[in-house]
Amino acid sequence: MTTQGTPIAFPLRAWLAVEVLFGVGAVLAIGVVPAQSVTNFAWPIDPVVMAAVLGAFYMTSAPLFLLPLFSKRWEMIRVMALPTALFSMIQLAATFLHWDKFTVGITPFYVWFASYLLPPPIFIAAYLWHQRKAKMEPPLTSDDQIPVWLRWILLIVGVVFILSAVFAFFFPALLIPAFPWKLTPLTSRSLSGWLALVGVLLLFIRRENNRTRSRLATPMLILILPALLLQMSRYANEVDWANPLLWLGLSLFAIVGLCGVYLAIGSWRDAMS
Repeated sequence: MTTQGTPIAFPLRAWLAVEVLFGVGAVLAIGVVPAQSVTNFAWPIDPVVMAAVLGAFYMTSAPLFLLPLFSKRWEMIRVMALPTALFSMIQLAATFLHWDKFTVGITPFYVWFASYLLPPPIFIAAYLWHQRKAKMEPPLTSDDQIPVWLRWILLIVGVVFILSAVFAFFFPALLIPAFPWKLTPLTSRSLSGWLALVGVLLLFIRRENNRTRSRLATPMLILILPALLLQMSRYANEVDWANPLLWLGLSLFAIVGLCGVYLAIGSWRDAMS
């Protein structure tokens, strides 16, 4: 332990590299060619726009693992560990609940299963181990503190996303008729994992209350809305653009993006050092 923070242990850094590979595989499978989910992904996703939207989330999550791979201090990546573990647990639960929908036996399924079975114990163990080492926190300056008004926004929007995730996971039958395109219980629960990830990440950023120590998470927050719009525009004929739920969701992601822009302003060298 130094006054500058806690070094990231090699096993965690190595696992982050593995997560990058998982992410690249998912982006190539349903981000780039969502129409080929039958052969390229763990289960066939219909309609194609749903696969494209899930692919958009994988695209935006890439910096969440790539940037920490090159960071030197645990404190700079701490906000991401437990939200990622929770996200993986939700996807794993959705897998077991809808096992019959998956194309068990093909390589994409085994990649999917491993990518969600392994992260929860790894990230939870890494969090506990590093936190035990990180007994001395780097000094918090007034410039690093997140303003009170932004902390309230992070709290409110984070809670909204978490409640939305709970609703999408436990009550998919109620969400399906209101959604802007065809939804199934499996895709609803898979989507809930992403909503939970965003919501819990916002709450952890608020808890950290440090702009520098939250900076590496901001690219994901900034990129979600553009990525969603890009992917939906590719299959615009499958989207009900007049659906109010669609615009409510896009508005929330716009707020998330603006929060990300504000938190991203500052020294990236300090965040990576």
